[in-house]
Amino acid sequence: MKLILLAAPLAAFSLSGATGPICLHPQNPRYFQWQGRASVLVASGEHYGAVVNQDFDYRKYLDTVQAAGLNHTRLFLGDYVEGPGSFGITDNSLAPPAGRFVAPWARSSKPGFALGGNRFDLDRWDPAYFERLHGFFEEAQRRDIVVEAVLFFAGPNLSFSPLNASNNVNATTLIDAKQYLSLNNGNVLGRQEAYCRKLVRELNPYGNLYFNLCNEPWFDNQGKPGFASQPPGAVKAWIRRVSEWASDEESRLPNRHLLGVDISNQGTVITQDDLTQYFGALSIFSVHYDASAEILRLNPTLPKILAFNETGFNGTKDDNYRVQGWRFLLSGGGLYGHLDFSFTVGHEDGSAAPRFQNASYDGGGSAALRRQLKVLLDFMNSIPLERMHPDNGVVVGGADSWNALAWTDHAYAIWFPGEGPIAPRVTMPKGDWRVEWVDILSGEVTSSVVSPKSWITTLNGTRRGGGVALRLLRQPSANSN
Repeated sequence: MKLILLAAPLAAFSLSGATGPICLHPQNPRYFQWQGRASVLVASGEHYGAVVNQDFDYRKYLDTVQAAGLNHTRLFLGDYVEGPGSFGITDNSLAPPAGRFVAPWARSSKPGFALGGNRFDLDRWDPAYFERLHGFFEEAQRRDIVVEAVLFFAGPNLSFSPLNASNNVNATTLIDAKQYLSLNNGNVLGRQEAYCRKLVRELNPYGNLYFNLCNEPWFDNQGKPGFASQPPGAVKAWIRRVSEWASDEESRLPNRHLLGVDISNQGTVITQDDLTQYFGALSIFSVHYDASAEILRLNPTLPKILAFNETGFNGTKDDNYRVQGWRFLLSGGGLYGHLDFSFTVGHEDGSAAPRFQNASYDGGGSAALRRQLKVLLDFMNSIPLERMHPDNGVVVGGADSWNALAWTDHAYAIWFPGEGPIAPRVTMPKGDWRVEWVDILSGEVTSSVVSPKSWITTLNGTRRGGGVALRLLRQPSANSN
């Protein structure tokens, strides 16, 4: 017997009703525990400027994320902003027009900020910024959306930072981008600490967030040549110090939040030495542009959440981003975040056509992709994540490649990339099994019950849109109590 039905998240896995800040799942720390159950996070979000850009309607944006059925977004908190033409992005939400950038610090009476208006006074906080910040987190919390709150970044735009000496009236030390993410940055370090502690205090009441200490700390500051490089030791020492500030501040506050950091592009080995020396307080390690899920292959037993928190700049079509999400999460990842350029000022509903100029790349994002990523999130929420672990021995033939999660003898979740018919041979113990092929474009499920007569069973499905997902659930026997 075969049935065709639409996949839907199970009612038992509803994300309504908070039970404390998001944390590591105690049974399986490769996943989050959020509102009482093991969870992954999936995003297709705007370019991180929802608070610092006063023209961006974050309520409409969060409405769109909620309506799409996704549960995550990413936000830069204000030490970093971009200017016109940064990364070739047209209509960049992280590049407000002159006079529309709002930062944690108040403006002074002295003109000269690089992006227009007066310089900043680092001795005074700006109430307008904190009103927007709290508004954003309150609205996100109402919608059960978890926010990655990014504290620091330098990258190519340090010249626009309020902590840059030319942009404030407080005589901060004149430094370059490499020094900014180090303990050797003069009196900037004290300003960074004050900013970090202030943001940690302000956001402590919210359960729907974790802190990313620094976005891309390897940017122009790599430990070794090449695209996939960790930051050098001096930056790691600074990351450790930031984690100490955040942890110490929260030690006197009601809530504790997870801390993480971006560790590299693609994948890298996270060593025990680094965990001991630099990253002892961190629970999440994020990568960018890891299309092949290398971070998971290189760290198969690391008891931390491994996150793919930025993809994009890989063409305008949805296919690449959809496939990357399935591959990453079905390889054991805990978070997948697509950088969606269809969100712009005036198009906070994600209806803009992504546009780039003077760049050798472009990016994507669409309502269709968001619907397809909801299929991925629903699939992940339909399996017992707290018991699932990567196991590529589940498939023994009949497929060129696959990624699988297993609760041995009970449940399997398998991703098969490609197009067209497929007949994988799968190791399934004897018994009754529900076999569910999930269409990654529509969420439709083709369901049947099989009773293997031998250890290896051949199953038949069809891939489209870049692949197909297979869910295998062992059924209770007629004699069970």
